[in-house]
Amino acid sequence: MKPSKSCKSAPFMLLALCVAIAGCGSSGVRKDSQELMKEGQYEAGISRLEEALRDDPRDTELNIALVHGRQAAVESLLTQADSDRSRHDFAGARIGYGRVLTLEPNNRRAQEGIRQIELIRTLDERVALGQAALRQGDLFGAERYMREVLRLDPQNQKGIMLRSDIENVQARTATPFPQLRSKLERPVTLEFRDANLKTIFEVLAQVAGINFIFDKDLRPEMKATIFVRDVRIEDAVALLLEQNQLHQKIVNDNTLLIYPDSPQKTKDYQELVMRTFYLTSIEANTALNMVKTMLKTRDVFVDERLNTLTMRDTPDAVRMAEKLLQSQDQSNPEVVLEVEVMEVARSRILDLGLQWPNTFGVLNSEGQSVSVLDQLRGINSSRISIAPGPQAKINAQDKDINTLASPVIRVSNREQARIHIGQRVPIISATSVPSTQGPVITESITYLDVGLKLEVQPTVHLNNEVAIKIALEVSNATPLEATRQGTIPVQVDTRNAQTSLRLHDGETQVLAGLVRNDHNASGNKIPGLGDIPGLGRLFGSNKDDMTKSELVLAITPRIVRNLPYQSPSDMEFATGTESALQVRQLAQPLPAEALPTDVPGDAPAEAPLVNGQMAAVPAVQSTVTRTAQP
Repeated sequence: MKPSKSCKSAPFMLLALCVAIAGCGSSGVRKDSQELMKEGQYEAGISRLEEALRDDPRDTELNIALVHGRQAAVESLLTQADSDRSRHDFAGARIGYGRVLTLEPNNRRAQEGIRQIELIRTLDERVALGQAALRQGDLFGAERYMREVLRLDPQNQKGIMLRSDIENVQARTATPFPQLRSKLERPVTLEFRDANLKTIFEVLAQVAGINFIFDKDLRPEMKATIFVRDVRIEDAVALLLEQNQLHQKIVNDNTLLIYPDSPQKTKDYQELVMRTFYLTSIEANTALNMVKTMLKTRDVFVDERLNTLTMRDTPDAVRMAEKLLQSQDQSNPEVVLEVEVMEVARSRILDLGLQWPNTFGVLNSEGQSVSVLDQLRGINSSRISIAPGPQAKINAQDKDINTLASPVIRVSNREQARIHIGQRVPIISATSVPSTQGPVITESITYLDVGLKLEVQPTVHLNNEVAIKIALEVSNATPLEATRQGTIPVQVDTRNAQTSLRLHDGETQVLAGLVRNDHNASGNKIPGLGDIPGLGRLFGSNKDDMTKSELVLAITPRIVRNLPYQSPSDMEFATGTESALQVRQLAQPLPAEALPTDVPGDAPAEAPLVNGQMAAVPAVQSTVTRTAQP
């Protein structure tokens, strides 16, 4: 009988029905996942899709839904976390980034967000470090911490207050006459030969709009020769003063006082400032010697109670002292030394052979044991037999003993640390003093340190290497028999090692080789028979006691704090001449308002003629120098 068409199509209909049911099932899973994700339950929605895929890994629609769902969840969580971080809700942002990493563990944006939050948590500490640097006079360090804080959190109130404090300090230390500074920054061209000095200053006064007044002791016949092009007025004035041994004093925004360079005039005109430095790491007396040696400052006072240094000198000298102390007043580097001291001892005892008795007994005819002496006397000597009763003895012991001491030591740079793990053994000594009534014995007690003694002295280098001097000693004391006078001698067994090594931060070095070998042999055997080669073990026993110990030291340095990096520009600065200290400021780009505006286009300014020579010409975009005719 042939199957009907309906019977043939039944399997296909069943297959289609299964596919439809499966499609409905996957559609339901996707719908459930979407509902969960709309409610913000991203992890649950993704988990729902992953569970369905484990049952049917080849479902294309589920795979696509999982990819798109995870991408949408990650983007939504990142957007919310970034918003929370911008609103200073760091706890919420931390949770959001953590959820992103749960869905996508290698998401760089979430990892960077968490790193930024961890840095932001240290903002208060960075602000405190900036404030401490500002109190110490380290203006550059305070600015560095302030910039780090405001870069991470531009709205940080403490960082904004720190910036305001820094600006106030800069305002106090800046040039007190900004208008004069802008005038001195203007460029000029000067060409004078054997001209009267006051005349040259008069020309500069006309061109720059600056008043020059002269001390009454300035010689009127002084002359100067100067040929300079496109230099700042300040530099031109400095050249004229240096040629003629003169000094200047700023009077106000447009006036300079010129006076001779003499000790009395310097005392009369030179302004002095007073500054107190609070020192944290360097000792005040050390700072005093440095300031006196390098800056030749005489008016310096040290308060050892507060560890402060107060000096009175010129503003330039105070600025130099600030830079010197900034580079020297640094915290001493520190290192943690992880030390492991092991004494590995191996003891092997081998006791092998027959144990024979130390005495012999005899039996009479009745089986009773009598002494050998009675048998020799003929008492109850009907029958004599020797009953030695030997016993077989096998005893082997093998011991491994590890004695471990693992101290962790934190040491400052170039300081010595000592560790003693052991005992203080009392040693009694007796002294006999003769007298008429007999000797008088006096006892005294001294103490000897035995055990483990370790001394380390590290030196931390700027390349994160640590040089360490190590002295290790392991000792034990054994009391001996007392002497006739009552003195108890003590035998001290000592093993020590001293070395110097240099390790990287985190590098471990093992020092070994202090080995001690002891071998003791003893035996219990019948004389003569026990010495027969090969058969001696049958007539006695031999005991070998072998002990081997080795001392092992492992040390690992870990740098806790090193000296901060200082750029060469911070450590090197101009100081003027031997006779005149001066902090020379680098020339800044000229502001637009400093350029002359009364000369149109590229036309050169007309140079005024003074005594047949060309005078000062303000430098414009293109300066033309012309030779004046007499």
